Amino acid sequence: MDGLFPRGKKRRYTARLQVPSQFQKLIGKKEIWQATGTSDYEEAVEFRIRWKRQMHAEWNALLAGAAPPSAKSRFQVAAELAHSRGVPYRTANELAMGSLDDILGRIQRLRATGDAPGSVASEALLGGIAAPRRSLLELAEEMDQLNPYEVDNKNTQQLHDWKQKWRRVSKRLIHAIGVKDIAVDDIRPDDIRKLRNDLQAQVDAGELDVTSANKDLQYLQRMIRNHHEALERQDPPNPTAGIRCQAVIRRKKSRKPPVPKFYLQKWVILSNWRSINHELRDIMLTCLETGCRESEIYNLPPEAIRLNEPIPHIIIQEEEGNEEGQGARQIKTVSSERRVPLVGVALEAMRRNPEGFPRYRNNRNFSNAASKSMRAAGLLPAEPASYKRLPCKKRKPVYVTAGGVRHSFEDRLDEIGVEMDTRGALLGHDVGRIRGRQFYGDKTLEQRLELHIKIMITPPGSASHSPDGAHGQ
Repeated sequence: MDGLFPRGKKRRYTARLQVPSQFQKLIGKKEIWQATGTSDYEEAVEFRIRWKRQMHAEWNALLAGAAPPSAKSRFQVAAELAHSRGVPYRTANELAMGSLDDILGRIQRLRATGDAPGSVASEALLGGIAAPRRSLLELAEEMDQLNPYEVDNKNTQQLHDWKQKWRRVSKRLIHAIGVKDIAVDDIRPDDIRKLRNDLQAQVDAGELDVTSANKDLQYLQRMIRNHHEALERQDPPNPTAGIRCQAVIRRKKSRKPPVPKFYLQKWVILSNWRSINHELRDIMLTCLETGCRESEIYNLPPEAIRLNEPIPHIIIQEEEGNEEGQGARQIKTVSSERRVPLVGVALEAMRRNPEGFPRYRNNRNFSNAASKSMRAAGLLPAEPASYKRLPCKKRKPVYVTAGGVRHSFEDRLDEIGVEMDTRGALLGHDVGRIRGRQFYGDKTLEQRLELHIKIMITPPGSASHSPDGAHGQ
């Protein structure tokens, strides 16, 4: 799954890389291998990352030679190819203003690799392509190319959502300054202040949370920084520096209200779900006894569902998917990777769905749909759990949602005396951040099972499940 496998007596890792379909005719292969020279897994991972980046740069250069792309993509190809040869890209003018040793060193690199004058490589190393003037809207569409490892293993919906945040803030800025688009190099602090003023007005009116407003400004700062980094600029301007929105009222930290235990006991009676489709029901029943995020359950690939193991469980981990990205999945954080035992109604639900939940896979609207259906069926409270303070003495009702079951799971662990860092590990939180230091070790699957059994919800009047019965022995 990670593109690495050990070989030989010394068990040194070999890296494996699939050749994307657009390059296969040029390369003549669907897959390539490369020895990493190390038996250390972490070093092998770093090697594969560098190697993958280098090969993609080389392949893009070959493709550019076969079918010349636009000036902008030619510049990007040249920059990537220069990096793959160990030097930053410099335009001809920048090289002329630099040192003679730099130029001679680049020429020597070209001779060593046999690249002829006028080749794609010589253009890349000797600055034959002028730096493009990238517009803000164009930059928004190129953020995935500038951050390839951040989008690695995102599925189609995850990638769409990730791209939307850059598009959204770009459109907000050009709307604030009253233009159709703007070159990134032309953005000035006054332009950012106009956007900030628009966002602040929405915060003041209670239409936008101050945290969301400042996230937009941070996204814009990140875009501008990525633009300059791609051009290898030293000490570039930062027009967003120090420009932020201010909170209108003091807010207390809050979380989604948990689902009351009375309703959880209604969940485990299947007849209460008659008006709701079976996949939605079984996703929520699995969340009930695993504490998983809803997306972690409805995006489960079949191979991550282990029902025939001594302890039936599911595996929450990043998935690469195939060449077209089908089956890919990026999880929230590295600490979210974990094995989760299945007990009670969660085990029964997964046995009914051994291939996962295709109806809801990659569906970012699941939580809203689930909350609406469950509230209508009496499986969630109809009345607000609390009210959120807004500016101008307004209040917004806060309802218990389907996602609140995750907080109910943590509350149930707290009730039996499970410590905070252990609760965090079971829920896939960053335990190192909870402890204030790096976390070494983890609960075994058997230990996790023991805790899940202790808090298991059973139908009213039914006998408690024994540990053996809970995991299907």
